[in-house]
Amino acid sequence: MRCEQGSHTLLNECNIITLQNHLPTMPELIIIPLQGNMLTQFLQETDNYSFLQSDNVRLAINYDALQQAGPELQSRASDFRFWLYDVASPGTRWQNIENFPLSGIVLTDEFFSENYLKFSFPFMLSSFREREAEVILRSSRLVLPEESYTRLHISGWQEQRTSSNLFEV
Repeated sequence: MRCEQGSHTLLNECNIITLQNHLPTMPELIIIPLQGNMLTQFLQETDNYSFLQSDNVRLAINYDALQQAGPELQSRASDFRFWLYDVASPGTRWQNIENFPLSGIVLTDEFFSENYLKFSFPFMLSSFREREAEVILRSSRLVLPEESYTRLHISGWQEQRTSSNLFEV
């Protein structure tokens, strides 16, 4: 489902970050989490992950990974597409996020609900629209009119059928 009815950006019927969605040969948008040992292996042996350069594959990083390995990840951003999945971590410095060439972010319902009425929220998200980065909202349902999501620069929506955890095992 999409925020804009005319959009052609389709998301999987399952949660977009799941173990069964780790096959980059699927035609839908696939978001593969990079964390812990997988992140370390990816940074050490990037050539072994060239199959993740497909048009429909995004590599999900969290803010901690961005803080710890930002320069290494940034040097690979011309070959891989990175999405950020935990925008609301305590101590987040927006300058670090704005300086990284993300191709998208995933917002949880909790983060969206706590922040969408704040004055700075649309301006923060507009920087992603200027970069043509996707902003996906994961929530159990859409509570605002469609034009509100467009005004807030939300480019897509995925129904969140399980807990707020973005990773599903």
